[in-house]
Amino acid sequence: MLIIVESPTKAKKIQSILKVKAMSTVGHFKDLPDASIGVDLTTYEPTFVYHDKKTHLPKELRAAAKGETVMLAGDPDREGYAISCHIYEEVKEVAKECLRMEIYEVTEKGLKESLDKAVPFEQTNTGLYNAFLGRRIGDRLVGYILSPIASKALRRGYSVGRVQSPAVRLVVDREREIRNFTSSPYWMLDIQLDKDGTTFLARHIKGKFIQQADAQKIIDAISAQTHALAEKVERKEVKQSPKPPFTTVDLQAAAAARLKFTPEHTMKLAQALFDHGVITYHRTDSVRMDEAFITEIRDYLGKSLGSSYLPAKPHQHKSKNSQAEAHEGIRPTHMHSVADIAAIIRKEGLTPDHAGLYEMIFKRAVASQMAVARYDSTVMIFDVSGERFKAAGRVLVFDGFLKVYAEVDEEKEKKGDEDNKLQLLPPVEVGELVPKIREVLEEKKTKPPGRFTLGSLVKELERLDIGRPSTYAAITKNITDRGYVKEEKGRVVPLQPGETLIDYLRDKHAWVIDYELTSKMENFLDLVVENKETWQRFCKGVHNKMGFSIPPVRASGVGPSELQLKYAGSLAQKNSLVIPEETLKNSKALSMWIEGVVGSKNLSPPSTTDVPKTTATAPVKKKPE
Repeated sequence: MLIIVESPTKAKKIQSILKVKAMSTVGHFKDLPDASIGVDLTTYEPTFVYHDKKTHLPKELRAAAKGETVMLAGDPDREGYAISCHIYEEVKEVAKECLRMEIYEVTEKGLKESLDKAVPFEQTNTGLYNAFLGRRIGDRLVGYILSPIASKALRRGYSVGRVQSPAVRLVVDREREIRNFTSSPYWMLDIQLDKDGTTFLARHIKGKFIQQADAQKIIDAISAQTHALAEKVERKEVKQSPKPPFTTVDLQAAAAARLKFTPEHTMKLAQALFDHGVITYHRTDSVRMDEAFITEIRDYLGKSLGSSYLPAKPHQHKSKNSQAEAHEGIRPTHMHSVADIAAIIRKEGLTPDHAGLYEMIFKRAVASQMAVARYDSTVMIFDVSGERFKAAGRVLVFDGFLKVYAEVDEEKEKKGDEDNKLQLLPPVEVGELVPKIREVLEEKKTKPPGRFTLGSLVKELERLDIGRPSTYAAITKNITDRGYVKEEKGRVVPLQPGETLIDYLRDKHAWVIDYELTSKMENFLDLVVENKETWQRFCKGVHNKMGFSIPPVRASGVGPSELQLKYAGSLAQKNSLVIPEETLKNSKALSMWIEGVVGSKNLSPPSTTDVPKTTATAPVKKKPE
């Protein structure tokens, strides 16, 4: 038997557990070419080529697969299935048989279950591969047709993306909303009361006063009163339920808020945790958890914390997408104590960042099956000279799941100063007169909406149904790397190229940054997965939005022009840089090198008199002083 996966780490782990041959492709080994669009603009059929550094791989795959039962075990998503399809095309003629094996956890139990469920590759759902084709080719059409048009119009190397451009628009529009926001004052009126030494505030039920004079009239009317009459006292128990295990998006958002990790870094860490067999598959929008693992959690909690921390029945968390229920949320593969986390991470040779992310995943999964937290909530309404004031308080009676994992809700924290703050309230009965100490009138100002964090940006993309779990990290990385947005003090702000691009697209190609249309495209690809639509219709629809335009001729297939070489050479000489040999062979690569140097140094184009006669071919680096 031969098991073929994407990750070398995963291959080694599988080999050590199952004692069978395993090899890896290290991700995709075939893709559309760099030098040309690689798509027939009539049929939309792609031309895939081998990656330059993996031209040897097909031969190695065929040699290893000869006469073997081959388990095609690319990750259980569209990208992983596409890789398996490409492997299948290489080995089907020489292998004894080819089966599809979907691995959700790299453990003995998980691997054996995956082997038992493996099916002949010919019987698998080709809709997954077709959806991959639709996304890959549709994105290529946009990139190769709109990007050059935008770059020519704006006189700079711009990249337009079917999904990345709407993400840039979100950041740009939010920033402009903040810039255009005009702050206005308002006033909040409280009274300070005292009952047997416990001081607390009650807020006027009107809430905000737009005019200070209106609040002042009330102060004038009640200032002579020394007591407030308790008109209503309502006490009730409030319960807070735990959240389910992490989905991909929730994990990225929580890691950004708690650990200050970018979505890209979070997914790299999660990939390693998965490959090492520490967590279940990390690209998911499911919140379901394996019943056997729930039993393990309940056994552990009963022994370590007692039955009071266990709900009578296991919590049943429901996924937003009913189709996701076939999978699981992100959880540990083994139950253990929090104290064991450091040793587990050390044993696998992983880093403190891995440990931080794993601890968060572990605690959230365990907490999801714990008892609810309970509070005693009290609301009191007081009357002072016909004016009514409200005091609210809450006391934690039982911590429940909060003992393991306390939720952080940034939005609620931001609104905290707008609402009547939760406070410790003394016992008060209806009809009781409570001493009034003073009136408190506080001026505040309205605030603009907050900037996105990378985590909240991902959550907003999910809310708008733009992108899928496997794409969010790439989206945030691309728009950052291309210089359209940047992180500043933990918040995402647009850069001038990003604003310029969005203004151009809004004016000339508005469809590509339309949220609703982008969402419809995602849903169309879901229909392709279900074999209810075709990838060709998807690509034709995307091409139609661009008027069936043909991409301009790219010079990258024949190498850089003489003028481009001279320009780059002058730039290298002026800044004591040398240009990699491979870059000098490719027009696109050289353009990106030039743009990177000019962008980072804010340089002006060199004059023609500065052009050197030769160009260097060593790797890019600063020459020693």
